Amino acid sequence: MALVNSHLFLLNNLVIWTIFILAVVCYALLIDLCFLKPRCDNWYQKTSQWSNSIKTMLAVLPLLGLLGTISGLLKTFDHMALDNGFALQELMSGGIAEALFTTQLGLVMVIPGLLMFGYLNRRSTAWMVEQQI
Repeated sequence: MALVNSHLFLLNNLVIWTIFILAVVCYALLIDLCFLKPRCDNWYQKTSQWSNSIKTMLAVLPLLGLLGTISGLLKTFDHMALDNGFALQELMSGGIAEALFTTQLGLVMVIPGLLMFGYLNRRSTAWMVEQQI
């Protein structure tokens, strides 16, 4: 429980929430298109319409992680400047932990999305080939 309490400060980060929300929206679309909708003309049109948006959302996830890294490091340097370079170890490590966590979160959230997106593309291509035969 102490481990959880020591990391609750991460929930106050807007970048972390943005990564989570964007990932949930992207995964919901991918799960719907990959596994829930039957393949038909309507499915293919919806897949074609959402394809570029899904690619963009997936590309944004690691960039948001990088943005969180920059904001965490800026927070750390800001605390150091305010305390004339003698910042408490907890303040410094909190900012660095936030920076590293957002980077990791952005990268971890994009990997399953890329795999599902590749599967969706293969499924879409296979459906088009079946329709031309």
